[in-house]
Amino acid sequence: MPAEIMLSFLKTCTPEGRMGFRVATQCAPVLKGVKISNLIKVRPGEGREIGRRLEDSGIICTFLYRNGEMEVLFLYRYPQLEQHLRQPVVRRFLRKCGYEDWDVVSVLGRLRRRYRQYAVCGREFPHELGVLLEYPVEDVEGFIRNQGENCLLSRYWKVYGNRQQAERTFRLYDAAKEQALWEIVNGLPLYKVAVDVGGNL
Repeated sequence: MPAEIMLSFLKTCTPEGRMGFRVATQCAPVLKGVKISNLIKVRPGEGREIGRRLEDSGIICTFLYRNGEMEVLFLYRYPQLEQHLRQPVVRRFLRKCGYEDWDVVSVLGRLRRRYRQYAVCGREFPHELGVLLEYPVEDVEGFIRNQGENCLLSRYWKVYGNRQQAERTFRLYDAAKEQALWEIVNGLPLYKVAVDVGGNL
């Protein structure tokens, strides 16, 4: 989307349009049904409003962490995350991070505790978050092993494994973002931007 169109929209849009634009910018792949989850950081009080605007969209908005300065939201599609957690490679990685239960509620509960320990107590970052955001396990492991350095490609995440597959996924995410932003600019509310899984791009 041309920058002048975005700037013009942001100068004249309603608060609802501005919030929709921000969510679409950061979370378009989950809105458009091509990714199971996304993370977004917002100002205090905005999380509940985003959750309200996504009601009946098939996307759940849950708090991962919040304090007086920010809220960290995890937006996800429950059935797809549940299916993701059944994959043996995902379970093996989570088991190494201390996870023992594989249902969505238990996994997100433990992730919430571990993220809080990281944010408040300075503990190690919960790298399993990358796996729950649907980054390939080999890339999350490569990130840990290389301490974030020496990646093959860096866009939506840092790639250490299959570069060609990552590039295809990045193009899909770019298309989702482009479509979602045009829809917001054209006045669609956030819940209408969100599509059923399998929506056409």
